[in-house]
Amino acid sequence: PDNRTKEQYELEQEFQPLFDFLAQEKKDFSEVNKYETAIIETDRKTGRDKKYSVDFDKLPSSQEGTYTITENGRKTEYPVSINDSGELSYSASVPAEYNEDLFNLHLKKDFFEKLPISDYTAEHPETYLKDISYEVDSSIPFLKQLMKKYNISQDANLSLYLENYYTQEMVYSIRIMIVDDNKILDLIYNITFKE
Repeated sequence: PDNRTKEQYELEQEFQPLFDFLAQEKKDFSEVNKYETAIIETDRKTGRDKKYSVDFDKLPSSQEGTYTITENGRKTEYPVSINDSGELSYSASVPAEYNEDLFNLHLKKDFFEKLPISDYTAEHPETYLKDISYEVDSSIPFLKQLMKKYNISQDANLSLYLENYYTQEMVYSIRIMIVDDNKILDLIYNITFKE
């Protein structure tokens, strides 16, 4: 592509399992071993934060996971599962459900192809970490919707970052951070696919 060097293009190909998964409207969790996602909202004036996270660490053999709400250091956990439609099901009432659109993050295949790459590491010499940072702004519909939903000003700073690294398994991460004068919104996904 015109907006990629050969090295950048080849590096992006190593993230193809992540891109394919994100492009699925209805997520296929049968090929996923672990799926962790978090939404962290931080009030920049008070320093208080709220964290909502969902962890499934025994996929695909178990569709059971944990939904955790952490507010001002207090953590409350709730059992959660993935139903046949790929949506979250709660076995008890929860004070706030996890944002289903963010749990099932859907980004079309060409979403990343259109974005300019601002920085990347093809392979860290010690950790084998590979990462890509993309240039993003508030004109991107997905990010514009997020900013509206979470009441963040349109002149916020935005960043989108991907990485993959190998621990005992290959882990793919995506992080989206939106920062304005009042708030920081941080979205984090860690996905491990079956090998």
